[in-house]
Amino acid sequence: MRPILFIFMILMSLPFFSSYASADTIIVDDKSLVIEGNESQQRPLLSEAIELQGPSSSRDFYYNLTKDIESDKHSVTFQIQHSELLIEPSSFTVKIDDTAIKTVTLTPDLLKQSVTVTLPKEAMLKGTHKITASFYGILKEGICVPPGNSGNWLRIDILSSISTFDGNVQDWTLTSYPSAFLSYDNKVTTLILPEKASEATLNSSYKLAAYLSEQGENDVQIKRENTIDKITGPVIVVGAKEEFRSIFARDILKNVKENEEDTLTVGVHKLLNTDRSVPVLIVTAKTPIAIQERISLLTDVRLFEQLAGNTITVDELPKVEKLSTTTIPLTQLGFENKILSSQVTMTPHYYVSLPQLEANKEAVMRLVLKKSATLPKDVDKNDRKLELNIYVNKVPHSIDLRKLDKTSSDMYEAIIPIETNILNKQSITDIQFEVTGFQLEDPCETTNERYWLYIDGDSSLTIAKDTTEPSFTLRDFPNAFHDNSLIIIPDGDVLSDTRMLMLYKALMANGQLANTTLKKNKDVTKSDLQKHAVIFMGQIDEFTMLSKNADKIPHTSDELIQQGFLPEAISQYTFITKNFWQANEPLLFIQSIENNVLKNNFFTHLKEANEESSSAIETKEGQFLTAVNNTLNNDEGKAEKKESVSFVLIIEFILLIAVIAVILYFILRKKKKDQ
Repeated sequence: MRPILFIFMILMSLPFFSSYASADTIIVDDKSLVIEGNESQQRPLLSEAIELQGPSSSRDFYYNLTKDIESDKHSVTFQIQHSELLIEPSSFTVKIDDTAIKTVTLTPDLLKQSVTVTLPKEAMLKGTHKITASFYGILKEGICVPPGNSGNWLRIDILSSISTFDGNVQDWTLTSYPSAFLSYDNKVTTLILPEKASEATLNSSYKLAAYLSEQGENDVQIKRENTIDKITGPVIVVGAKEEFRSIFARDILKNVKENEEDTLTVGVHKLLNTDRSVPVLIVTAKTPIAIQERISLLTDVRLFEQLAGNTITVDELPKVEKLSTTTIPLTQLGFENKILSSQVTMTPHYYVSLPQLEANKEAVMRLVLKKSATLPKDVDKNDRKLELNIYVNKVPHSIDLRKLDKTSSDMYEAIIPIETNILNKQSITDIQFEVTGFQLEDPCETTNERYWLYIDGDSSLTIAKDTTEPSFTLRDFPNAFHDNSLIIIPDGDVLSDTRMLMLYKALMANGQLANTTLKKNKDVTKSDLQKHAVIFMGQIDEFTMLSKNADKIPHTSDELIQQGFLPEAISQYTFITKNFWQANEPLLFIQSIENNVLKNNFFTHLKEANEESSSAIETKEGQFLTAVNNTLNNDEGKAEKKESVSFVLIIEFILLIAVIAVILYFILRKKKKDQ
């Protein structure tokens, strides 16, 4: 009886173990798909640039091989640049497993270099290997520069790369997401869509592609299933199973088990063609709506960092707290815990997309800090300035580090008011931190000072939303469309997937995807227009509801000329105003005069526009221009403003008449008494 029970328990547990088995290998016919690439494909070595300070410093990098590799085509490439003050024998050396492989000299004649080292056979054996980048800097005679100053340095740029070792990778799992599905120089991720994809599938796919494009070096390329003939990197397939028609897509999806209607299935497999293989991520469900409702599983780091195994089927997503749009943690800007010291006195620049704020008000930056115990607590005899400077759009805001408020045993807090006028200067706000007074004024005098200041990533920027009725300009893009936008496209399949990807990328704010719904013109109701910020992509006459308000959108040749645009030079045109069906939300109209124009990224320019303008164009030569005359753009707003101004003038005129009447009364009365 006991052996039978044991066997029964094993059989019952098989479904549990199956979800953690190795990924299915999908073999592709050579005639249907070619996987291009070679063993020397490169991936980024760094997530951000590294600066090495002289006179000598180094940085180690590690990679792991799960088996021996016979190829001699693998390499590591360092893109470096250095100070113009360096002279011979300054040098940059690359070591592999502590053995020097290559050294280059650093001189003022060549400030930027690309240093490529072929990995030796010993570095291709199974196990963990180390790459060491070493810098040795000597300055020109007579120049004294203390550590931390910009005189003695070498920077390893983010474009530095190392071979992908694709031949070494046998299996991928969900823990490989998203890194295994990012695009780099010669390794492009392809997202495959059904030929006749529904709007829900398109919306999910554009969101996923936009998110991965922001994380990678290059954009994800979007392809329809019938246009695929070759790939050069990872593959993502998105869509309901019944939406696909091609043999190629159906062969991939046949490995996915049928699930209930309201579930999402995400699995990582291996796509194989002869001796080439790439990871393939399958995102599918019975209905496109089921995918759309759960796509945040792959676009919210708080969710996808929990993924494991090869396949997961999700019924209901856990509720995650919605990120605040008024209190923005610095970590949301890519800011990690930072330590500034006498060696490194300044952080990189960090950027945050903020809405247009009410003028002459204050925002607040709250900094959580920890400082060195050796920092002087009182003003010393040299009156040394120990400050933390926060540059907001290049405007400094200073904190005296001796006057910080303590919050706990060893942490401090600083509250810095920032005028909204400073934040409104740019649509993308620039923030940078610098400490001063950590080094002596005399650069030739050396000390052993170990001053430092720690800035915690939980520090935040808090803004107050404008409570007045809004009047929208291009400065409000993309923030005004981030929370709840309806994107409306023409009924025909006329829009480029690549162009739509650019729009979805531009709608992202501070690393977060916009909450969007995508519908075709025929499916849009008046109720839809009343509930959302609205974006129309196409020609005015392609939209039933919009064409009824065509007179409110300057689009004729005469109207374009009055705005300062030459109609014959326009390739793309955009106009923003209040939503015609809901005055508190914006409406954005985007029109392409030339189909599939992708010379420059029009949406990136739109996102960075600082002008208080309502319309802009991209010329056929790729130049981005905003309107020089907004007379036509805000007739309604101007009428309201004119009416308000007229009312004020009437009141002032009445008061003036009353004052004159009172003065005349007293003058006449005085004359009467005198007589």
